[in-house]
Amino acid sequence: MRGDAGHSESDSAAQPAAPSYGLAVSCVVAGVLLALLLRSVLDASVLLLVAVLLAAWFGGLWPALVASVLATLALDYFFTLPFYTLKLDFAHIPRLTVFTLFAAFFASASAARRRAERSLQHARDQLEIRVHQRTAELRTSNEQLHAEILERRRAEAELEDVAGRLIHAQEEERGRIGRELHDHISQMLGILTIEIDQLRADGASASPAIADALGGLRQRASEISDDVHRLSHRLHSSTLDYLGLAPALQKLVGEVSQRHDIAISFVHDALPSSMPSDVALCLFRVVEEALSNIARHSEAQSARIRVKGDSSGVHLTVEDTGRGFDSASTQSKAGLGLVSMHERLRALRGTVRIDSVPGRGTRIDVWIPNGTIAQDAAQVTEEAPAGESPAIASPR
Repeated sequence: MRGDAGHSESDSAAQPAAPSYGLAVSCVVAGVLLALLLRSVLDASVLLLVAVLLAAWFGGLWPALVASVLATLALDYFFTLPFYTLKLDFAHIPRLTVFTLFAAFFASASAARRRAERSLQHARDQLEIRVHQRTAELRTSNEQLHAEILERRRAEAELEDVAGRLIHAQEEERGRIGRELHDHISQMLGILTIEIDQLRADGASASPAIADALGGLRQRASEISDDVHRLSHRLHSSTLDYLGLAPALQKLVGEVSQRHDIAISFVHDALPSSMPSDVALCLFRVVEEALSNIARHSEAQSARIRVKGDSSGVHLTVEDTGRGFDSASTQSKAGLGLVSMHERLRALRGTVRIDSVPGRGTRIDVWIPNGTIAQDAAQVTEEAPAGESPAIASPR
């Protein structure tokens, strides 16, 4: 059944629906009408190329190819002497080739973006299903094996291992998708922006309306590029990899504060000079989830984050001045973010405590023991090849 469903889904994705072809035809018709109105000030090829690009981005490859053929025929019929006649000859091939190449490029970029979104959503869905399944299995095991302490501990250890593997798999998938977005899609969008700028330069004598239209298209391309960059950073923080926990958290705090207009202070003190990557990543994801909840639910005007190291381990505190909630009543229906937070810390033998009262804000306290940090650092040092840094360097 799963195979049939997946096959049907891929078939439907590979065969665009009729509205996609209707959109392609509509784009070409609109381009022809606009070109007829502005034929004295702007080459019709520019407007019809824009029509083909829109059909490719919103309709896909096959509708875009249909639009390319229609645009080529429209240029011959409406804008090539003698007007209102069609001559099917080899002279159309260069123009059709240009339209087709641009259409294929735009359709590829649009399809890659949709694939990345579907892949990320699928990974999140699978993680939620598996975490809830394992949590339910652990609860059942505890009820059945209440008197058998050794068996219960074995089940807990197994759960920790599974949760750790799931989280590791999710991070690897996030990293892969983030790198694909950054290295492939962002580069294609950059090339697209340059080509739009070239079109604007070629049409410098065009009417203000056309110049504004091309400027708007360029602005949209830049916005899409910025969105892809932000999505890539959310999926995988290169700052965390190369600069360490404190700079990564500082950057995250700045981005959330600016995007949601929340005053957020960040303080770090006496962090270990060498922190294992899984510990740093765990703390980063906890702060990321906490800030997401603050921005979406708390209605807070300010928040405070502090991460500090001492002889017992690393302590993280996230506080906000928002509306708070009844923490006791939400424990049984915790969302995926809180479940993932607990599982990440469980895998590192850490703890998390959430205190919240309606109308009095929320406080999250996280602790990861020094034993885990030292053990992970020693294990990575043994496994790392000579000459490589075994852990993320986090400045004091």
